[in-house]
Amino acid sequence: DYSEEPVALKLIQSCLEEHNSYCINGLCAFHNELKKPICRCLTGYNGERCEHLILNSYVLNSYDRYIAVGIGAGIVLSGIVALIYCYVRKRCRKLKSPYKICSGEIKWI
Repeated sequence: DYSEEPVALKLIQSCLEEHNSYCINGLCAFHNELKKPICRCLTGYNGERCEHLILNSYVLNSYDRYIAVGIGAGIVLSGIVALIYCYVRKRCRKLKSPYKICSGEIKWI
């Protein structure tokens, strides 16, 4: 008969009022076979009472990576535009023409 609950779920019940603050960063459950409360830790935490923060965890739905890549690409693009501007300006200064072609003004000698 497949209508029965799995054995693991039969062994676990919700915690009593006195154990509600047992888990620091997780949900409390009471294990009938062990006769003690256990914790189901939130993402990024582990330990018996979910007291340890895992520093190398990465949330998959986070957009932090995309924001960092966008900022990096913007900085690189700004640098390229600045280099092109400096190159064009330097080249315009080297032109020895009676007209100031690069600045947009025409000046007669």
